[in-house]
Amino acid sequence: MAEAGGAIYIATAGALAITIAIYFGERAYRYKRMKENKHVGTYGFNFESK
Repeated sequence: MAEAGGAIYIATAGALAITIAIYFGERAYRYKRMKENKHVGTYGFNFESK
């Protein structure tokens, strides 16, 4: 385990890319719902749309 192959780095980068894609996808969805003045499922916070 002292020498990690290149696969571990590729797997880590892939997992990070998937996580970031999910985060930005959820964020875009929330902003879209805010613009439509619909309920936004925020993480325990209340959002009052204008």
